Amino acid sequence: MTKTLEEKIKLIRSPNRLTARQVIRQLISDFFEVHGDRLLGDDPALTAGIGLFHKQPVNVLGINRGSNIQQRRELNGGAVRVTGYRKALRVVEAAEKFKRPVISLINMPGADASAFSEEHGQSEAIADLILKMGQLSVPNVALFLGEGHSGGALAFSNVNQILMLENALFSVASPEAVQAILKNRNKTQDASEFMPMTAQQLKEIGLVDQIVVESPSNTLMDRIDKAIVNSLNELEKLNGLQLKTQRFKKFENITQI
Repeated sequence: MTKTLEEKIKLIRSPNRLTARQVIRQLISDFFEVHGDRLLGDDPALTAGIGLFHKQPVNVLGINRGSNIQQRRELNGGAVRVTGYRKALRVVEAAEKFKRPVISLINMPGADASAFSEEHGQSEAIADLILKMGQLSVPNVALFLGEGHSGGALAFSNVNQILMLENALFSVASPEAVQAILKNRNKTQDASEFMPMTAQQLKEIGLVDQIVVESPSNTLMDRIDKAIVNSLNELEKLNGLQLKTQRFKKFENITQI
C-alpha cells in the first residue's frame, strides 16, 4: 500500500529508524574512524572513515541524527557543522588519492545554520565538498536512509548513483519549509505534489537509481548490501573520465526536465 508523505515522515523520523552507524557496523569491516577537520575540531554528527566492504577498501561518510533526545542534542539532530563538511572533504580527498570508492549514508534535516558554522565558512565548506565529489575519478554512491534536504545534503549526494530506502526523502527543502512557502501548513502530505521529493518520484525523473524495499525489516540490511554491491560493480567498469562525465550528465538531465 502506497504511503502518504505524512506517513513517510513519521517513519523516517522515528527513533527506531535505521542509522548510518548501524549500517557501518554491520556492512563495513575493519572500520577506522577519522576525527577532526585539522582546523576547528570534530563534528560527531558525521561518522567518517575507512574500512572494507566485501574485502574492498572504501571510504565512508555516515550522517547521524540520534535516536533519543540526548543523542540528538549531541549530534545536532544530524545538521552537519562546518567541521563535519571539512572532515568529509579530508576523507573524500583520501579516497581520490588511494583510489577507493566513496559510500555516503544520509539522514539529515540539512546543514547546520548556527552562527559558529556561518562565521567559519559553512557555505564555502559545502561548496568545496560538492565540487570535490563531482570531480572524483573514483566511484561514489549515496544511500538515503531517511531524509536529506538543501545543499547540505547535496554535498554528500553529488554521486554516480543514488540509492534510497522506499520511504526516504530528498529535496531542496524540508516538507515543512515547502508548506510554509506555499502557505498551506496544515496539509504536509501535499508537499510532494508541488516538488518531487519521495524516492518513487525521484526514480521516475531519473535522479534515483535504485529503491530499496524496507519490508520485511529483518532482511533490510541484506537488501542494502546487495544494492550497494550492484552499484559499485556497475561503476567499476568506468574509468575516471567516464565517472566524471556520467555524474555530470546525471544531474544535467534533471535540470532539463
